[in-house]
Amino acid sequence: MTPRLPDHSDSESNARPTTNKFAKAISFGQTVGFAFAIVALQMGQGILLARLLGPVGRGEYATTVLYVQMALYVGLFGGLEVICRYAADRTVETIKLRRAAMWLGLTTGAITTGFVVVCNVIALPDEKAYLMSLGCLCAFSVIGQHVMLIMTAVDRGAGDFHRYNLRRFIAAAAFPGLLLIAALLTEVTLTLACVLFVIASAISMAACVIGLPQPATGESEPPVNRLLKESRPYGISMLATDLFERLDLLLVMWLVPLLTQGFYAAMVPVVYPLTVIPNTLGIYLFNTAADRSKRLQTSDVHRILGGSIAIQTVSTIVFMILIGPLVKLVYGEEFAPAIVFAWWLAPVSAIKGILQGLDSYVKGRGKPLAPIRCRIVASVIMLGLTAAFVGAYGAIAIAAAALVGQVICLVWLAAIVYADVREQNVETNLN
Repeated sequence: MTPRLPDHSDSESNARPTTNKFAKAISFGQTVGFAFAIVALQMGQGILLARLLGPVGRGEYATTVLYVQMALYVGLFGGLEVICRYAADRTVETIKLRRAAMWLGLTTGAITTGFVVVCNVIALPDEKAYLMSLGCLCAFSVIGQHVMLIMTAVDRGAGDFHRYNLRRFIAAAAFPGLLLIAALLTEVTLTLACVLFVIASAISMAACVIGLPQPATGESEPPVNRLLKESRPYGISMLATDLFERLDLLLVMWLVPLLTQGFYAAMVPVVYPLTVIPNTLGIYLFNTAADRSKRLQTSDVHRILGGSIAIQTVSTIVFMILIGPLVKLVYGEEFAPAIVFAWWLAPVSAIKGILQGLDSYVKGRGKPLAPIRCRIVASVIMLGLTAAFVGAYGAIAIAAAALVGQVICLVWLAAIVYADVREQNVETNLN
């Protein structure tokens, strides 16, 4: 009898899921590491700006870039998510899709730049209107940022996180790197900081375009007009989401003086680290949701949401204990009044990170309009609380109102995700 050779098919099939899980774990760890590195760069940028410009100058800079920040993701018109879904489905050749992403970024960037210019001309408080020209200058940074964001969506959707992380890192390092070089060579003024901000956006765009064959003349697919049409629901969703998430900054600009605005704005990048882990998880949740062959179970949502809340709670408590001495050490004693804003913004940022992760899942499922109602309701409540208490508590009332709004959205959006997962499970059982 011929001896039976060992059958490795079972062991190989069992090994593949383990290998895939291991590879995904490594990829997730690398992406989280890059995300923390990018946050560190943003914090370094914030520290440099605060040190170089002082509290009032920091408030002036916050005013010049406010409409850029508010319109940046809204002005993408959902193009990022649509490109990401095309890349995840792998229905279009990557090179052609990258060219389409570049043209889409140039188109949305030009439109949004014009919008930001108009906002700076007609929608600045009278006492801050002298910053209009610098605000218009900063508007031109949108084009480069749009091209970078939409082109990196190709890498993200395709699961090429090495290139995705590297290009994001270059984009994040450009402005603080330029600031540091300028600080070593000359005095950094508000005008110079705005000029460097625009140059940094051009560098971030170049990092995505360089290496793309025939960027201007090569064939691109899908056409920009189709992408704009398909992205409309995502654009509406982003409008509601981003306006809500930056509503506090808009209220601070209109309702408090430059000095207080400078303190508030200086603490915004300080709390960024609290968004990193759940936000990065959202990248993978988007891809999982966009993949029709995969389905989450209710137990998966329990694990993801429970783990995120636990991590964010512990991180926030540690952060609030340490942040006071760290702000005085890094920013200087003149920024000591800003510490109270960091205490309020820490839980806001922690919840925002979880919301970004849940939002990514819903968008990956092709339901970008689902969370809009909760953002609208939360925004209205936030405006009401601000109107009621800003006279007595100033900018702290705005931060507290932002926290209430985030809690409302967390409960509401978690319910949407659970309902979607249950719906999928019912459909699977019926089939």
